[in-house]
Amino acid sequence: MVTRTDAEEVLRTLFADPAAARDRAVEELIPDPDPGIASIGHQIVGIVLRDTGETDDALRHLRQALALARRADREREGDVRATLGTTLVFAGRTRQGLAHLDRATEELTGVPLARALVLRARVLSINLERDEAGSHDLRHALQLLDRSVDDVWRARALNLDGVTKVRLGDIEGARRAFAESLDLYTELGIGWDAAVGVQNQGWVASLEGDLPIALERYAEASRRWDAMGVTSVDLVYDQCRALLAGGLATDALEVVERALVARPLAEVERADLLLALAGAALAADAPARARAAADEARLLFHRQGQEQHWIRAELIAIWARSRSTDRPARLLPRVESLIDAARRHDAPELPQALLLGARVGSRVRGPDARQLVAGWLDEAACFRNAPVGTTRALAWLAEALRRDHAGDTGGVLRACERGLSALDEHRATFGSQELRALSSGHGAELAELGTRTALASRDSRRLLRWAERWRATALAVPRATQEHDPETVADLAALRDQRRRLAEARAAGEPTERIEARAQRIEQAVRRRLLHVRGSGAGGDALDVRRLLDALAADDTVLVELTEIDGHLHALVVANGRVRRLDVGDAAAASTAVDFALFALRGAARGRRSQLDLAGARLQKALLGSALDHVGESRVVVSGTSALQGVPWGLLPGLAGRPVTSTPSARLWLRARQSSAEADRRVMLVGPGLASGGAEVPAVAAQDPSAEVLDGDDATVEASLAALDGAALAHVAAHGHFREDSPLFSSLVMADGPLLVHDLQRLTRPPHRVVLSACESGEMAPVGAQELLGLSAALLSMGTAGIVSSLGEVDDAATVEVMVALHAALRQGHGLGEAMLAAREVAAGDQVLAATAASFTALGV
Repeated sequence: MVTRTDAEEVLRTLFADPAAARDRAVEELIPDPDPGIASIGHQIVGIVLRDTGETDDALRHLRQALALARRADREREGDVRATLGTTLVFAGRTRQGLAHLDRATEELTGVPLARALVLRARVLSINLERDEAGSHDLRHALQLLDRSVDDVWRARALNLDGVTKVRLGDIEGARRAFAESLDLYTELGIGWDAAVGVQNQGWVASLEGDLPIALERYAEASRRWDAMGVTSVDLVYDQCRALLAGGLATDALEVVERALVARPLAEVERADLLLALAGAALAADAPARARAAADEARLLFHRQGQEQHWIRAELIAIWARSRSTDRPARLLPRVESLIDAARRHDAPELPQALLLGARVGSRVRGPDARQLVAGWLDEAACFRNAPVGTTRALAWLAEALRRDHAGDTGGVLRACERGLSALDEHRATFGSQELRALSSGHGAELAELGTRTALASRDSRRLLRWAERWRATALAVPRATQEHDPETVADLAALRDQRRRLAEARAAGEPTERIEARAQRIEQAVRRRLLHVRGSGAGGDALDVRRLLDALAADDTVLVELTEIDGHLHALVVANGRVRRLDVGDAAAASTAVDFALFALRGAARGRRSQLDLAGARLQKALLGSALDHVGESRVVVSGTSALQGVPWGLLPGLAGRPVTSTPSARLWLRARQSSAEADRRVMLVGPGLASGGAEVPAVAAQDPSAEVLDGDDATVEASLAALDGAALAHVAAHGHFREDSPLFSSLVMADGPLLVHDLQRLTRPPHRVVLSACESGEMAPVGAQELLGLSAALLSMGTAGIVSSLGEVDDAATVEVMVALHAALRQGHGLGEAMLAAREVAAGDQVLAATAASFTALGV
């Protein structure tokens, strides 16, 4: 027979196993003739239904619980009333819910009062954002609970106290409260609340700007929720914000979209997810979708009385409209109201609101608008000492814009530099190359303003420094770690096995859907885990122009660096102790010329008649203009924009007859120039499935008997990694697969499966130089702001000095001749530029040979 004490214990600990508690309530408590016990049963079912989004059914059970409680005793009635009040707030009926909570706190005493105070504090702090009032309730509740033995509710009060302390600015106090709460939940074995505790640790880390730790804690909380079969809307909202802080807009969208359809949602939950969806859509450059989601969210928040959340939704709604409207004056009054609300509530989004106002106001004519813009920029600039790097960067952007309006060139550049330095500190905590690259988008506007201002100053050296300031910075950051954790190593091995099975299934014409799904799940697990890796804290060095000039002079080399400003291409020719800027032309025309050249090379490699001379001349004019008129007979190194990395530079008539290499940035070229091979070990690797069978390898090995050859079944991933480690030169004749959707899962096909970019990151010492002879092995994806991801990018970031790779299809027989000539020149001690020149000279006079040689490009030295 169930006693009242038994029933109350089920209620008190229901979050340890909600499904089991609900089953017991339905089977044993609700049928009990004792109205108190039956009331507890309906209350338990109501809570579980509420937390799975079935709000109407939850309210029905809670009202039945209240009716039964009135027949039991005053304490039971007050306890149910507090739960009913909280649930009404979740349903968007805030005023009615708060009335029930107030009445409950008036009727109860002792521990039951403490429980009601905790519930009301949650509504006051989280739903109504009345943090001082919520904190007052929690202090009273904790005084009552400290004198009791109810550790369950004490843990809940401590957790909520941590949330309230964060909102009141006491981060250290919040950390202590969360830690004590999590210890209690863990000791009590209450998985639901322990997951919330882990999530809150992630929240504190994100507030402090420690994104890798935040993502790791959120992933652990998600794992715990998943094990219970629960979708936590609060966690999804926090995860989304953290992913957006890292520039991972697509990931944020996926997380929110899954949550929106995972289960029925209470109105409060739907509003939160719509807000997260709006932010992710705006970051993913989908303003119409962002606007629709933000508009719906703001209406819900207004009805619920959630002013802070309304401010966030209104900010996104206006931002989305500002991107498409040609009547900004109509938005200005709405922006003013938003900023006033953000000030009243001391909203953390105030800097963003002020900058949005300045952007909208700057498009409106008239002295009133100018005055508003000036005031808003002044106010936004006051956040320059904010604790989070991204907020400091926003404030420095406001300062730079303020200085720009005043015509203060030096002030603009100093402010832009300070803003980018704040982001450098932020990104230095990221161990993931992908996270560093994608998060560069936060600095795009600062970098563009700095570069535009440097151009207007007519100081070419200054422009070179700013062209370099935010270019390929993720590749220049020292690696945080080399060895993967055991779980990641195991997942990579499992992924390799899935990819091998996938290839076999395709070859046999068998269904592949399940294998592809498993492989995708493993990829996502690896990727998420690597996002949690902490960075070394070190950043890349700024460009030293004097050092660059000295190095170029010593090597008889000219640097041509391309920079795009407002859709226009400029060339910086760096040689003979000076920097000269030359106007090139439309950046879009340059991209079109690259596409035409690659098309011509593909046709020629297949034996078709192609206008290679025309393609080369068109490419030279569109990309370099008159830049080559100023290089004399020197070697040339070209640093293109991230969108102009896959360029067959050897096809240009002004470069075809001289040594030419390319580099993502001048700083990477300087670093590569200083590196040297640790030994003279040369390695030849041959993967399976090449139509040529890697025919160039025996031809090259015949001329270089000391080279190690690894082929056939011996060329496994592990054996290949061991051979690559520290090699002076590694030639890999293996199919390459570039993954545009996920560049760090690009791969080379070895005997037992794909050798991934993530595998290469396990190398202790990167190979000094690498030759990738397969078709399209040199592709890199431009991401973020002037960043690159892919196989070659990963090798460069690890410290490889030079890479030869193909930009398109190449003829197998012609590749043998090109590679033999390349290696012969390298054995003679020449650099990659000279070696590729030797290969082009051998190929001259034969269209297929010439197209094959021109399709290979050299990165680095």
